[in-house]
This record gives sequence, structure tokens and C-alpha cells, in this order.
Amino acid sequence: MEKNIVRVWPATHCPLTNRSDSEVIRSVDLSNFSFDREGFYWIYKFGAGEQLLIVTDELFNNSDIWTSKRREIEFLLHQGRWPKGVKMMDSNSLLALISSSNIPSSPIEKLKEVIYYFKSVSEFFGQTLYPKDNFHYKEHLVKKTGMSNPSELERIIYTCIELGYVKDEGSTKSTFPISLTLKGWEEAEKFETQKSSNISFIAMSFDPEMIQVYNDWIEPAIRESGFEPYIVLDQHPNSDVTINDAILAGIKKAKFTIADFTYHKSGVYFEAGYALGRGQKVIYTCRKDHIGTAHFDTRNYQHLVWKDGEDLKRKLMDKIEVFIKS
Repeated sequence: MEKNIVRVWPATHCPLTNRSDSEVIRSVDLSNFSFDREGFYWIYKFGAGEQLLIVTDELFNNSDIWTSKRREIEFLLHQGRWPKGVKMMDSNSLLALISSSNIPSSPIEKLKEVIYYFKSVSEFFGQTLYPKDNFHYKEHLVKKTGMSNPSELERIIYTCIELGYVKDEGSTKSTFPISLTLKGWEEAEKFETQKSSNISFIAMSFDPEMIQVYNDWIEPAIRESGFEPYIVLDQHPNSDVTINDAILAGIKKAKFTIADFTYHKSGVYFEAGYALGRGQKVIYTCRKDHIGTAHFDTRNYQHLVWKDGEDLKRKLMDKIEVFIKS
């Protein structure tokens, strides 16, 4: 029986920007790739870069997502977090990517993105930057830092000045010259350390049964995913360093935290909350026979519910791939 050919067509326009010019709508050879659903493709242009977008027919025509999630989608694209290569997205996978990407939403999170960006484009400490002239202010910088509009970015920059992270170098409002202060540079380095860390902090019960699960399944899952596990049990703190000090230091060093709520130890709730409060990504896990008694303050978070070590390892590696690496 002849196999049905699933076609992906050039879009008539970009549903995010509504552009339909030749830079956005142009032919791309996808003949060597197969798809399981029909869809559309187009080129998203930003700054000096571009991204091929391939989406299902259902997502292309889902105007609610393109409208209500516009800021989040733009952030993913301008941060380079949209899946690379020839990969088709549907509504469910896009919403999952948005929910798992730690997109800045609060003023503090957006402020950190701005400071980090200014450091990344500074060739030396004290360099005067001209955000409105040099960084595709409206077309790129606003979207890359997760802002809703240019006015919000301007307000965040003024807040950075008020807090001493950024120095106003004077001149006119139209050129908006600024430079990072030492305080701002230090804050950006803290944020950068967290972004570039390859450490995963593990919060869990130290019941002998769970230690075995850690040794046989959790640690291998983390290492095989390309990260280094940090568990206080392994650190053997010096006598002048308390266990709590070691825990907090570990969370601060980590890129993300894995919190397993099997046996519902109070320390795990504290450590997960501390990591979350620092703006860190937290992966919640719990063995199937314990999920029913999870505390109310974590029930709103999606848990990886596992039945055995092998199941936990597989789910952890899948979650790290989508939630942490994307």
C-alpha cells in the first residue's frame, strides 16, 4: 500500500508578527524530512538572526496562543530556546516549552535579565552602552529580556539606575547612554553563574531505601544528562560548616534542584522552596505510593510520579532534557 505523504507548506504569513514579505515567507527544501502531521513553515527574523519555525496546522491557526503567549514566544525565539533544526511544534508542545522555560515574569526576574544582557555586551568594565542605538531596542532587546513593551524596558533600566546597578551617563533621553556599575557587574556574575552551572542539587529523604535509589538511579540520570549531582550527604562538611550552610551553598551553586518528596521530609520542602525563591528551576518527584499525602503547598506543581528506580531515571532524564536543557 502506498504511504500517504504528509506535506508541510510555506505559510501565508507569520502568525506572531503578521509579516508576509519575502524574507519571512520563502521556500525551504524539506523534502528529506518526514512529518506525521500537516503543517506550515516560515522564517522568523530577529536582529541579525533568523529561526525556521515549523508548526502543525492546528497551532498555526490557533490565534489565541499567538496572541496570549506572544511575549513568552518572543522570549524563547530571541533567547535561542526554540527547538533547533527541523522540528514540528504543536500547541501542547509549545505550551509545555513555555511552562518549563522559566520565562521572566516578575520585575525582579526581568531586571536580572537586563543586567545580565548589559554585562554580556560590555567589552570591558565601565563601557558606555547605548541601548536605544545599538541593540535593536524594540525589535530585539525588549523581547530578549522578556518585556511586554519598550516602556517596560525603559522603566526597568531606570530602576536599575535607582538601585545602583546601572549608571546614567547623561546626555539625551533619545540615546540613553548607560554603563554597568561594580554592583551591577557583581549581580550579573551571580546570575551568570547560575545560568552556566552544571550542578544539580538533590533534596530528598536519606532513608536507606532512598539512598539506594539515589545511588542506582538518580545520580546516573543526572550524570548521563551532562550534569554533576550535589547532595549534602556526599559533601562531609567541615566542623565549622553546618549542614544548613552546606545545603544553602549547594543550592546557590546549582543550575537546578531535584526535590523528591517520598516520605515527605520537612527539609525537602524547605530546600525546594528556597531554590524556587531564588528563581531556580525545581523538578518535583515523588514515589507513587506517597503522592497522595503530598503537602498542599506543592500540589500545584507538576510532580514526576515514579513507581520504581528505572521509571524514575527515565522520567528524570526526559524532564532534564526538556525543562533544563531547552
